Amino acid sequence: MGRRIRTILLGVLLAALPLAAVAGWFLLPRVELGPFVATRASARLGRVVAIDSLRVTPGRRVSVALRGARLDNIEGGTRRAMLQLETLAAEIELWPLLRGVVVVRQVEVHGMSLLLEHASGGRRNWRFRDPAAPAAPSEPQRDLPVIYDLRLTGSEIVVRTSGGKALRAGMESATLTTPAPDRPVILEIGGSYNGVPLTLAGTLGSFDQLHDAAAPFPLDLRATADDTVLTLTSTASDPLNFEGVNGRLTLVAPTPDKLMAIAEADGAPAVPLNIAGTLDRRGDLWRLTGIEGTLDSAGFTGALLQLTEGKPGEPDAVAAELDFSRLNLNRLLSSSGGDDSDMPLAVEAAPDPRIEARLTAEHLSYGRLRASEARLNAAVGPGRINVETLAMRAFGARISATGRLEAVGRGTRVGAELTVLEGNLTTLRQALGIRDLPLSGLIEGRAVASGEGRTLNAATASATVAAVVTMTGGTISREVIEMASTDIRSLFRTPRGTTPLSCLVAIVYMRGGRGELMPLRLR
Repeated sequence: MGRRIRTILLGVLLAALPLAAVAGWFLLPRVELGPFVATRASARLGRVVAIDSLRVTPGRRVSVALRGARLDNIEGGTRRAMLQLETLAAEIELWPLLRGVVVVRQVEVHGMSLLLEHASGGRRNWRFRDPAAPAAPSEPQRDLPVIYDLRLTGSEIVVRTSGGKALRAGMESATLTTPAPDRPVILEIGGSYNGVPLTLAGTLGSFDQLHDAAAPFPLDLRATADDTVLTLTSTASDPLNFEGVNGRLTLVAPTPDKLMAIAEADGAPAVPLNIAGTLDRRGDLWRLTGIEGTLDSAGFTGALLQLTEGKPGEPDAVAAELDFSRLNLNRLLSSSGGDDSDMPLAVEAAPDPRIEARLTAEHLSYGRLRASEARLNAAVGPGRINVETLAMRAFGARISATGRLEAVGRGTRVGAELTVLEGNLTTLRQALGIRDLPLSGLIEGRAVASGEGRTLNAATASATVAAVVTMTGGTISREVIEMASTDIRSLFRTPRGTTPLSCLVAIVYMRGGRGELMPLRLR
């Protein structure tokens, strides 16, 4: 009897299962899944996930409607939520889902705000594992769903740099579409970057290529802000993190005000800039090599333009090696481009980024200075700028200097050691605005200068200079010789002509533009 009853109950149960499945199929849209999914997601990610509402409607395409989702940030983050989402509506293919493959036919997202940042110890908030645990080899792009049609509105992505600066990319509207998993993906975004309106469009590799982690993923992107255009044609080993990028980068900025606004740099020079090179990104290192371009319509080349992202709490580091055919600082420093240009001397206690620069210019203009064969090696560090080498040919002489700039109060203290070789005294005198001298010939000089000011012209005007000047093989007026030697003949006539000099030594001391000449030593 008992065996018969068990057989009957089993038969009833087997008959009831399809009915239960059918009932569940129709009742599922009425079930609120938000708390259940939030609890499971929190346990899996190790952070609190909150969902106001999540409803699923079964069918050949499963419909998902989500409202009010939040993913907590890591401890020490700058805001509570790493991800906030107002609404999401998606249609997912049922049969691939039963095989463990997610194929999203359509998804619409509104009001997404995603924050990407580092916290203390260099922890990245998009990593969901214990930072002390060993990293397991993974290829997350293999697990990404295939998305045929993605549309975002009213959303943003905020990237906070290691120095604490927030880079905000707004997306008023964005689409990601593809006709098939093996066809290229089309990307179109209309929005802004740091408040500057821009558009981003491009063609990406297919989802099949994305899932193949062993193959480089192709990227062909074009960002436009008015007449400023940035293009990148490259591949990436990890496109989700923009890692392993290698390809051709081109920037065209006929009026670089938008470029400077994106970089939050005030006082942008109204000169066109074009630059192109090979971009390579590996971890914290960004390198642009094989550089070619024009600045203010003058050509330049470069071996290297490099950015090293600083660790949390530390500044970034920039290294530049550029060679200019012509560098007109008057155009870069003054809106008029005239000879009244003045270079600000700003030395920051904690500069970000720190800079090391090796620059050359075949022709250089600054104020009334016209120089050739100019060369500068300098480094910007905390509270100090070191000029290892500043060399040029100007006023008919070879001039070289080393120096340093240090922050003092509200201004800057400048110290320099200068050397002048092969200098023509007449040319130098005329360039410096000194009246006629009874001397001519080639001179050499060594000088030590120091001054303070908020600009280069102000520091020069108040500078203290001590110099030793020598001349060999020049000439001096006979009148000066006879007067200096109290030759009685000078009382009855004015001597004409010059006398050869085999050697002259002079010591000059200047302060605030006024100088004192110590007794000359003549031979």
